Amino acid sequence: MLGKNQRISKNRVSWLLQKSQKFNDGFFSVKFHLNKGTQNRYSIVVSKKLLKLATDRNRLRRQCYEALRLRPTQTNSTDFMIFIKSTALSLDFAGLQKQLSLVIDKITSLSNIQNGHKSP
Repeated sequence: MLGKNQRISKNRVSWLLQKSQKFNDGFFSVKFHLNKGTQNRYSIVVSKKLLKLATDRNRLRRQCYEALRLRPTQTNSTDFMIFIKSTALSLDFAGLQKQLSLVIDKITSLSNIQNGHKSP
């Protein structure tokens, strides 16, 4: 599980939904915005339409947080709000970890290009 300083606070969620950029992938839909902190912050959203039982939604959310925790830290600081799509339900933990890393890397390179930084 991610530490509290790596998760997006509830009062920041509504702001992020309005002011952020959006990126769509086959498995995830991500809203992101640069923050003034020193590290990335994450929020995982699993819809009740996707998984009816709260235990199933929480399990998938915990797996995503663990995959993000195991991921190497980045130099930029961005808020990521990750919405899980139904296609992600077919992934095991290793696949989930790989797809999350790919999406975060794509967004990081996109935001670096838009801000005039060279991508690594």
